[in-house]
Amino acid sequence: MPQLADIKHDLSVHQITQTDLIFCAAHNTAADAIQLMSEHRIGSIIICTDNRPVGIITRGDMIDLVQQGGDIHSTRVDQFMSSPVITVASDESVDRASEQLQSHNLRHLVVVNQHGALFGILSETDVVNSQGIEHDLFLRSVSDIANKNPLRLPLNLTLQQAIQELQNAKQTALLVTREQQVFGILTAKDVIDMLAKGLMNTQLGDCCADDLISVEQDQSLYNVRKIFRQHGFQHLAVKDSQGQISGLISYHDILQSAELDYVHRLRSLLNERDQALEKSTYNLKLADRVIDASMEAILITDNKALIQRVNPAFTEITGYQADEVVGKKPSILSSGRHHADFYTEMWASLEHNDQWQGEIWNQRKDGTIYPEWLSITAIKDDNGVISQYAAIFSDLTEIKKSEARIKRLAYFDELTRLPNRKLFNDRLQLALGYAKEHQHRVASVYVDLDFFQRINDLYGHEVGDLVLQEAGRRIENLLEDGDTVARFGGDEFNLILTDVDDYQSLTGFLNQLIHAINQPILIQNHKIETTVSIGVSFYPDDADNAENLLRCADAAVHQAKDIGRNSFRFFSSEQHQQIHSRYQLGNDLLQALTEDQFELYYQPKVCAQTKCPVGAEALLRWKHPSLGFVSPDQFIPLAEDIGLIDKIGNYVLCEAAKQGAQWANEGIEVPLAINVSAKQMLDPNLAKRIINELEYEKLPPHLFSIELTETSFLHCLEETQITIKELRSTGIQVAIDDFGTGYSSLSYIRNMALDVLKIDRSFLINIEQSDIDRTIVSSIIDMSQAMGLKVVAEGIETDAQFRRLQQLNCDQIQGYLFARPMPALEFIDWYKRQQSLT
Repeated sequence: MPQLADIKHDLSVHQITQTDLIFCAAHNTAADAIQLMSEHRIGSIIICTDNRPVGIITRGDMIDLVQQGGDIHSTRVDQFMSSPVITVASDESVDRASEQLQSHNLRHLVVVNQHGALFGILSETDVVNSQGIEHDLFLRSVSDIANKNPLRLPLNLTLQQAIQELQNAKQTALLVTREQQVFGILTAKDVIDMLAKGLMNTQLGDCCADDLISVEQDQSLYNVRKIFRQHGFQHLAVKDSQGQISGLISYHDILQSAELDYVHRLRSLLNERDQALEKSTYNLKLADRVIDASMEAILITDNKALIQRVNPAFTEITGYQADEVVGKKPSILSSGRHHADFYTEMWASLEHNDQWQGEIWNQRKDGTIYPEWLSITAIKDDNGVISQYAAIFSDLTEIKKSEARIKRLAYFDELTRLPNRKLFNDRLQLALGYAKEHQHRVASVYVDLDFFQRINDLYGHEVGDLVLQEAGRRIENLLEDGDTVARFGGDEFNLILTDVDDYQSLTGFLNQLIHAINQPILIQNHKIETTVSIGVSFYPDDADNAENLLRCADAAVHQAKDIGRNSFRFFSSEQHQQIHSRYQLGNDLLQALTEDQFELYYQPKVCAQTKCPVGAEALLRWKHPSLGFVSPDQFIPLAEDIGLIDKIGNYVLCEAAKQGAQWANEGIEVPLAINVSAKQMLDPNLAKRIINELEYEKLPPHLFSIELTETSFLHCLEETQITIKELRSTGIQVAIDDFGTGYSSLSYIRNMALDVLKIDRSFLINIEQSDIDRTIVSSIIDMSQAMGLKVVAEGIETDAQFRRLQQLNCDQIQGYLFARPMPALEFIDWYKRQQSLT
């Protein structure tokens, strides 16, 4: 498609205007105007008053007047002229004139000078010819635009009749025929000539010449136009392929066709231009909105680095309003932190690469120094010369804070601000490497606060956190340069001591450490006292790598706890075998579940008054393939430590529920109890899993109970309360096991919803010999029964113990006196025999 520049030239209207005009006054008659048109062979006349155009009339206007019966001799031209006249200034561009012709749907414009006086007349044809229409004329033929159905009239008709037919047909020319053959052409010009001579009743044969000139229908319009110009005609007959006159073509048809093509192209290009301008305007507005809405600050300067514009984000970040910085240089933001070389390199990069980006420190209006990420781009004009600079920057303050926080979280404990496990391990590796190179010893010290959970339970976790912070501070204050204290989590601290070749000095340090932590801590009007258990291992004496060194310190701290706490113990050679055995057993425990090495044994419970069996406790037994039966006291704590207790507990639940349901289906209802550890109680879905399992096995809830130790109430009181409430709501009973060995036992009985209380065997062993134990047991039974709890005495082995408990009105008995734990088949046989005896 041609561009606008291809068809529009830098022409003024006066360059193509027809200035040789024929005009008349408003008072002249139509006959006067017809005479002028005929004499000067023109198609229109301008009507002027005082040399100013007031109207215009054409041949068509004259013919309309005659056809309507108007008297051309008495009708003044101002009575039927077109007025007011659409004018265009002579110094206006041809393009602007073309737009006026289109907008007013006109074919002529009257041209006036700068004073409004008549200058000439401009037709649409003049405009089209000025643009160069040859290309369009070459591409089209006569048949494309010819009138293929012209008006045909016999030559014996009068001019008056012909005018009527022309008007009815709305045509400007017709073919005159003689015996069906075309004789000549009658045009509007011929009509005007006849009107000027007053020959209205002349026959058509006398009005037109008989020298008919025709063109072939397949000729190009370009060649036809040459014929028109050669003969000075306005109309030509058109021959078809058989040589017969088939149509009529006028010079106006050619120009109009070219005009239509031109106008179409012009309008299309003008529309494209308008759309491009509209899109450009939209894009500029959009760019403005984007700049203003940007969360990043944007600053635009001229080529001399004087600020021209800033956006709202700039004000938000820097504190400067736009009117405070426009016209100034960006150096108003300089923080003074960067050397002059920094800015020299920045401008050098802009000069060579047209851009620069990096981190920079700037200053807000209030004087605050802040980091920002800055990108500067040089903007060049069409000649490649820098005209502006655009800078975009964002405030890095929060990002810097986040990075610092992430770094702290990665390497430091958030509560105590001490190194965490990761940083501790890195420093321990460095310390061991140095010790190996220089043949020194390194000590790993494991510090554990004794009974720290009590502090959380009594005073709350907020106070507990403050105690941990203070303990960490006291430990850190005792360390020498090069030593490290870290908090791995909970109430555990780990130390790296690098100067430990002097055994006596190390012992003094450990005593000093215990003394420092033992000092009372005053928090929120509370005087809190703590003790500590410490385990120590040495490199290279006890272990040759960091992992084993920590493991040895852990074993030593357990020994310190076993001998009464608030002390320290060094890792001993005897503990090597214990550690090996413990971790080997842990590996074996991982295989026990998958290799079906577990089995449930059942220990009966009997009525203290009738000796009739009333239920059983399901106890887990592990038959190791090489070690034989492993005591639960060994593998249950180990399972808790290595995270297997949930899987093992789920095994016990499923097996017990399945076995109880099987017995119930056989007509033997055996109430079963399983043990649940404190760590299992931390699972919020525990109650749901138990209930779902009973429903799956179709075991009635009243035949099932769980036994908890007081540790559950100590470490996870809230979770335990929720779980107990959910279980008891379905009919599942809850028992507290080993009662009397924990802490605050009476408060649990009073505040927790329980069904059964089991007295620990430690109170029952000497119940015959010890008045104190007998009194305690009697009090427990009376108190429990008064609160609606059933009491179970466990660990009963003698008749004397049994009779005494009968006297004290104990509800149920469990112990070797009646039966040891048995496999399922052996137990159910025993159970049925005992039921038949009673």
